[in-house]
Amino acid sequence: MSQRIISVGTFVHYLKGKLESDPLTQGVLIEGEISNFSSYRSGHWYFSLKDKDSQIRCVMFAFSNKKLDFIPKDGDKVIVKADVSVYEGRGDLQLLVTNMKPSGIGDLYLQFETLKRKLSELGLFNQDHKKAIPSYPMKIGLVTGKNTAARSDVLTTLKRRWPIATVYECNALVQGTESASQVINALNTLDELSLDVILLVRGGGSIEDLFSFNDELMAYTIYNMKTPTITGIGHEVDFTIADFVADLRAPTPTGAAELATPDIISLKVDLEKKRNRMDKAVIATYNVALTRLDTVIHSKIMTQPETLVSQKSLKLMYLQKELGHQILHKNNNLTNELNILNTKLISITNSHVSKHHVRLENLSTMVEMNTHKILDIYKNRMNGYLSLLDAYSPLKVLQRGYSIVQNEQDVVTSVEQVKKGDQIDIHLNHGKLKAEIVKIIDGGTYGRNKNDI
Repeated sequence: MSQRIISVGTFVHYLKGKLESDPLTQGVLIEGEISNFSSYRSGHWYFSLKDKDSQIRCVMFAFSNKKLDFIPKDGDKVIVKADVSVYEGRGDLQLLVTNMKPSGIGDLYLQFETLKRKLSELGLFNQDHKKAIPSYPMKIGLVTGKNTAARSDVLTTLKRRWPIATVYECNALVQGTESASQVINALNTLDELSLDVILLVRGGGSIEDLFSFNDELMAYTIYNMKTPTITGIGHEVDFTIADFVADLRAPTPTGAAELATPDIISLKVDLEKKRNRMDKAVIATYNVALTRLDTVIHSKIMTQPETLVSQKSLKLMYLQKELGHQILHKNNNLTNELNILNTKLISITNSHVSKHHVRLENLSTMVEMNTHKILDIYKNRMNGYLSLLDAYSPLKVLQRGYSIVQNEQDVVTSVEQVKKGDQIDIHLNHGKLKAEIVKIIDGGTYGRNKNDI
């Protein structure tokens, strides 16, 4: 089975890429003894880190080692934080050291790094959560030790830079077992006062002295505070968990006071410069306006206003005369058009009237003829109805010798409608008889009595 052949440089470069991309080999904490220590003019440190079993080459560049407050020497036991890499020129495995602490504080440093990584993964250090520091704070909170140099430095700096602010102090122990809880209580107390900013400061010290500011509960307290917080703990090379969570970190207590406040002297100078520029701008604007006013005052319109009036008057007279001509011309044109249209209208109207008059006479004759025809038809029809009505008239019956009998309610057509003793009227062809029923004969059998009372 054939295999690909590669160069030494390619293989070493591959190993370097693998090591530097592996998170398990980056930011590792290693404890060992310094040997073959060398410090070059560039500021870089080269040394080996060894124990009884092995040793490994190390380099710590100037931008990393300048943060340390000590210079190691051969034989010192230290804990380094480093990234594993390969020096390609010799193919040597090496450590790129980014931080270093004496080995005596290894346990505390390990606790610090563990908590730092945990809180970072939870987002407590994210920049998008940090609150803005007000430019001109008038109410400043201060949490520090009582009668400490840090307190004195901060108060002196605040009085010098921004004496118009009110300082609200809440003292607490800044080292020892009770320190963290007292600092937390002080922060919570000041956070309820609706201040503009809170300073959490402490002077320099060893990692043991500053370790109470690596408290996890204190980190959550600072994270959840409503008031922006600035920390100034230890010296520039000292970092605590409180520094990472705070909205702004200062290298020293004095630096925290300086970051929190503007310099009132510089501010006054700046305001004076702005006021001078504003005064100059106002004076310049005033002078320009004054020049324009003087120009207007001496203009012809102001010195001889009648000139403007006379010119406008002449123009108005010309326009008035021109308007009169235009109106007269327009009126004449419209009058001529109206006369022409009137003549046309009379001619057209007469023509239409003549045509419709003849048509109307024809229609009138036809209507009259049709009316006579229809009247004759209805007259003949009416005569027929009258003859028929006369034939069915009760009077014809009376003329033949019959009569009509009527009681008080209606015409009597049956013996059922009357009874003995009733008064009846008998209508004849000529006249009427009043009669009384004396006997009722059954109409079903002529001549037989129904009731013979």
